[in-house]
Amino acid sequence: MGELKAKDSVKLNYPVDFVYRTVTDIANYDKWWPSEVKSELEYLDPAIIGTRINVQNGPFVKWRSVVSGFKTNRLLAVDYVDGAWTGKTAWRFEEIPGGTKLTMEIDISCNRLWLKAVSRVMNLSRMHSKQISRIFGNLGGYLENNFEEYKKQNNGTGGISVSGIDHLILRVKDIARSALFYRDVFRVENTSHVSGEITLSFGNQKIRLVKETGGITPDKNEVIFRMSLNTPPEKVKLILKEKKVEVLPGPFYDSAVNTNNEMFFIKDPDGYLIALRSNMNS
Repeated sequence: MGELKAKDSVKLNYPVDFVYRTVTDIANYDKWWPSEVKSELEYLDPAIIGTRINVQNGPFVKWRSVVSGFKTNRLLAVDYVDGAWTGKTAWRFEEIPGGTKLTMEIDISCNRLWLKAVSRVMNLSRMHSKQISRIFGNLGGYLENNFEEYKKQNNGTGGISVSGIDHLILRVKDIARSALFYRDVFRVENTSHVSGEITLSFGNQKIRLVKETGGITPDKNEVIFRMSLNTPPEKVKLILKEKKVEVLPGPFYDSAVNTNNEMFFIKDPDGYLIALRSNMNS
C-alpha cells in the first residue's frame, strides 16, 4: 500500500519541440496546471539537471522534486526526493504524424504515515490519472494560445527568447545603455522603472539593472551570469550577427562554465561575459 503507479498519454496537435519547450518551462507551470497544484522554482540550474522544484497539491500534500535527466524533445525526468512522496516520474515526448504523443509516467511511494492510511481507502492512482487528464486539457489550451508566439520564435523573428536566468541583479555603469542593449537583442516583454533602477522582464524571468557604485568589480574574463534560451542556437547566432553582437569562443575559465559545445558567449555593454545556452540543443 501507499504506492502510486500510473502511465497516461495524450495526443497534441503541435510540433514536438513546442510541446517539449512548454513542459520544460517549469517557471510557467502555474499558467496551465490546476489551481490546487502549486509549484515553486527553488533553484534553476543552467545545465537543467539539478533544478529543484517545490510542489504542493492541495493544502497538505507537499514535496520537493529535482530534475534528474533530459533528452531534448524526448524526455524530462523528475525525481521526488523529499516530502509527501518519493520516487521517479518522467515526461516522454514522441513525434507522431500531425503532432506529439505526450506521456506522463509516475512511480512513487507515500512518505507520510497519514498519506499511507488514506491510500488504503482511496485509489490514489485513479485520482492521479483524473488530475493528469485535467492537466493535459489545460496544456492543450495553453499550447493553442501560445502557438503563434512559438512560430515567431521558430522563424527567427523578433529578439532572442529567454527561458532562464541565473542572476537577478546586475550592476552596470550606464543603466539606460544596458537596458537598450537587452531590449534590442533579447525578447523583453516589459520594462519598469523604480528609483533610477530598471527591471527587464523576459516572461517570468527578470533582471534588475542597478547603478554600479564602485567596490569590487567582476573579472571581465569570467562569466557574470548565464541565460537559457528558447530560440534555436543557429537562429540565436543569426540574430546576434544582425544586431552586430560578436559571438565569442569559450569558455575562458573552466571554473566559470561547464565546458561543452552547448554554450557560447557574448559581452554586455560594460564588457562583461554572458554565457548563452539554448534549450534546443540535443
